[in-house]
Amino acid sequence: MKKPQPRLLVGLLSAMLAGLSVYAQDFDAVDIKVHPVAGQVYYIEGLGGNIGLFIGDDGVFLIDDQFAVLTDRIVDAIRSLSDKPIRFLVNTHMHPDHTGGNENFGKIGTLVFGHDNVRRQMQISGYKQEPPLVTYSEDVSFHINGETVHVFKTPDAHTNGDSYIHFMESDVIHAGDVYRTTTYPYIDTNSGGSFLGTIDATRLLVQSCNANTKVIPGHGSVSNAEEVQVVLEIMLVVRDRVRAAIKDGKSLEEAQAAGLTKEYDARWDTKTGRGTSAALIAAAYADLAD
Repeated sequence: MKKPQPRLLVGLLSAMLAGLSVYAQDFDAVDIKVHPVAGQVYYIEGLGGNIGLFIGDDGVFLIDDQFAVLTDRIVDAIRSLSDKPIRFLVNTHMHPDHTGGNENFGKIGTLVFGHDNVRRQMQISGYKQEPPLVTYSEDVSFHINGETVHVFKTPDAHTNGDSYIHFMESDVIHAGDVYRTTTYPYIDTNSGGSFLGTIDATRLLVQSCNANTKVIPGHGSVSNAEEVQVVLEIMLVVRDRVRAAIKDGKSLEEAQAAGLTKEYDARWDTKTGRGTSAALIAAAYADLAD
């Protein structure tokens, strides 16, 4: 696979910085909402990635934690459902809107887990957020609240440290930012993400589901295998079109201007920031160019 050219890196960095502006707002205005998913599994909507929440007699199990300034309000939301200790927290990946509360939760006794690459990549990137204190290389299972919670690494996709979290008995999967219902997949190639890996990871998500499985996306509302399959099919079409554009000698800029995603853009293209058609095509081009 060819390494991204300097102008591509500049473009991707610009997209990342533009995306960060989404969070440059009054945190006091953020509405923290708890949504039921299945059984004792919920997700918390606020600002940033969806937080997975699993409650029961053994304690509280969390997935991701948004931003540090929101921790007190997130804890209040949890306490509206459970007064049990917040025992475990798993980071689906490295980004600050999923890891920003790590230190705060650690101070109240929560043990924070993540893939080896989450900790490694946060340190490489110079993030000020505290990385997970316990890491795993492939997978880890929790046995809590009468349920097996299986946490497993995906192919490098959104980043190189993505994990899915499967609540086996409740049949719920938290997919982190590998899958979102709001935009095209956002592939952070500067953090080890991969377009082709995202295809593989999305296929793995479909294969991990049955007809009744509920999927909590990193951003957006609860989804299912049928909707994930739609995204997979879009990614396969984009792959084939970008590969053909490269074969025809088109530059990245020409491929981005060629309308390769035009029938999908009204639904998925954010136009600016994360999740744009241009960024998706750039990530595909980087993986497919020889």
